[in-house]
Amino acid sequence: MSPAGIAAAQEAKLTVRGSGLPVPRFVSLKFNEANLRAGPGSEYPVLWQYRQAGFPLLVDAEFGVWRKVRDADGTTGWMHGAGLSLRRMAFIHNGMAKLYQRDNKQSGVVAVAEKNALLELESCPKNWCRVATDNVKGWVERSAVWGVLDGESLK
Repeated sequence: MSPAGIAAAQEAKLTVRGSGLPVPRFVSLKFNEANLRAGPGSEYPVLWQYRQAGFPLLVDAEFGVWRKVRDADGTTGWMHGAGLSLRRMAFIHNGMAKLYQRDNKQSGVVAVAEKNALLELESCPKNWCRVATDNVKGWVERSAVWGVLDGESLK
């Protein structure tokens, strides 16, 4: 089998009658309560319950309406696609991070985000991401956030 055929076969394993959207991709929780299950169906046991709308998750497989997701801690399981949003969110994963006026450290600091602060991801063209909360907008170094794929460019 050619390398292209092998790649296509591997990709086919990731998505079985799914949404047609790219895998992997980041999504966020729509609701304040969402169950993470052991398998793709409501008959599977609940492994974990998330309790924060907007929490970012990485979809790395699909099976019908079910999405296999992973969180920043590496916890994996299945969620119903209806509970997930395409709204891009991110959070600070290592200590605190400074939010700057522009995408460089020479611009003024507008805020400091604590570890696990949830931020809306507006754009992430290269090494910096534009993020927002209800009352602050700014730029943060890409390495400080979880919620964007390596090499992904959001504009």
